[in-house]
Amino acid sequence: MPSRHPHAPTRPTLRTEADPAQDRLVAAAVQLARRLPTDHPRVGILRGWNRTDRGRARMLRNRLITQYGIHAVDLSPLPEAGQRHRAVNEPERPRVDLLLHTGGAHSDHALRAAALWSLPLLTPNRCDGGDGALNAFHARRRPVIGIRLPSGSHDIAVREAALHPVQPETHTARLTLDDQTAAVPLEQPVRIALTPEGMLEVRSKALGTRLARRLRCEPDWGAFRLDVDGTPAHDFRASLHLESLPGRLHLMCP
Repeated sequence: MPSRHPHAPTRPTLRTEADPAQDRLVAAAVQLARRLPTDHPRVGILRGWNRTDRGRARMLRNRLITQYGIHAVDLSPLPEAGQRHRAVNEPERPRVDLLLHTGGAHSDHALRAAALWSLPLLTPNRCDGGDGALNAFHARRRPVIGIRLPSGSHDIAVREAALHPVQPETHTARLTLDDQTAAVPLEQPVRIALTPEGMLEVRSKALGTRLARRLRCEPDWGAFRLDVDGTPAHDFRASLHLESLPGRLHLMCP
């Protein structure tokens, strides 16, 4: 039989090897779901918007259902900051027991959804920071920034928030940090982050750096913008409340 020409084109072969990262994620989801105090656990899958994220979520959902008999639902695509909790027509907490993030982009959105709904989140990302550890799941509880808007609705920042004046004119506001109040010019942004201990770290050019559990901003006049995790999210003209919510975000990693 004549041998194949050394330069002849070869037909591409399909890759059939398993994805170790996905296998670990599925195995962890199955173990956690079976430990839940319910006969019919439901897993909510959080994903991004691109084709890769959609395909990964579809494979995870199919494996959980067909191979392990665990009910899984797609809760995506995830909304951007400021689109989760509105004063009117707020979405209800999904009827699931555990959230599963497929990884990739939009991890902050997945963290924010888990914190808002007070549901544990299994994520392939590293669970650095926070308190506690649980067996092989590296469980962590992390603080988040709870935000109460003038309309009465709520939002969550998992990393940071910032207050910006909308108009270029000089603005002032009364900032109350716990029980201390100061009138502060706000021509520069006020940035709020979280310390490892779960305190609000409030920074501005006029204020310096302060630590507090709660912050209330009362603008004297004019419009301001609230950024949530680096994304413009809300405009406000009335009193805005921010506070540290220790342990609100429950993360687990395989």
